[in-house]
Amino acid sequence: MNISKIKKIFKEKFTLVIIPHSGKKTKQLKLHKAIVYSALIFFTSSSIFFIASTFYLFAKKADLTKELMIKQGDIKGLNSIIKHQDIEINELKRTTQIVRNKLNQLYELEDRVRNMVGLKPNNNTTNSPVTSRSIGSIIDTLSDEELYNLADNESIDAITSLIESEKDNYDELIKEVEKQLKYLESIPNKWPVNGKITSKFGYRIHPISNRRQFHKGIDIANKSGTNITSAGSGIVTYSGWNGGYGNVIIISHGYGYKSVYAHNKKNLVKVGERVKQGQVIAKLGNTGKSTGPHVHFEVHYKGKQIDPLQILEGNKK
Repeated sequence: MNISKIKKIFKEKFTLVIIPHSGKKTKQLKLHKAIVYSALIFFTSSSIFFIASTFYLFAKKADLTKELMIKQGDIKGLNSIIKHQDIEINELKRTTQIVRNKLNQLYELEDRVRNMVGLKPNNNTTNSPVTSRSIGSIIDTLSDEELYNLADNESIDAITSLIESEKDNYDELIKEVEKQLKYLESIPNKWPVNGKITSKFGYRIHPISNRRQFHKGIDIANKSGTNITSAGSGIVTYSGWNGGYGNVIIISHGYGYKSVYAHNKKNLVKVGERVKQGQVIAKLGNTGKSTGPHVHFEVHYKGKQIDPLQILEGNKK
């Protein structure tokens, strides 16, 4: 199509006749073909664009809705994980508290053992052996969150099991220490009275008969009425008068030991009475065959008389 034909089309016009119903004068409206065609093309294009845009938006909405549902599902899943983690953290905190409570029990047990043997409580955990104190020093330095990151439930269970094992060991240790303390308290190795040894164990010249005679114990002199204490824990098997020994007390300590206290001014315990080491059992006197106020002290071991100085603490008083 050449330029002349295009110009001709643009010059051509459509005539639009408007006929009123009222019979008035007919009106004519002339429109260039180019304008009409342009308007039709614009309207058609706009309609196609609008329809296409509508379909696109509906499709996009469906995609966004689907994606939103997926995101909502993800959020729900994350909330479930967070809730589960909160439960685990709370359970871990509870378990950690249980572990610390068990450690405190071990500390108390350890202090009891130390008190039994006369040792000071252990306040320094850094130099202690790998027992409850070292485990405690590790756990006590960690926060609950650090414990959660560094240890799983199996590790906590292992620590708890180890603590229970250590507790059982402490229980056994306490039993053994109690037995040992009972044994140590039973040995008649405490001096029954303060004073001067006037006669030792063995052969001597008897102060009354003036004859050589075996002395079965040691004589400890002091003022009349001075307290005489039990050399060890045990049971009184005799308390009364015994000829030249005057007032006598005999105590059975077990483990093969027996002790004798003679020439007492007054006996303060009865047969069958259980006495403790260091308990006052008599008053020092001068009864029986005696040249002055003193206590005659004997120690028997497995039926034989032994020198008390062999077992008395300090070996002199």
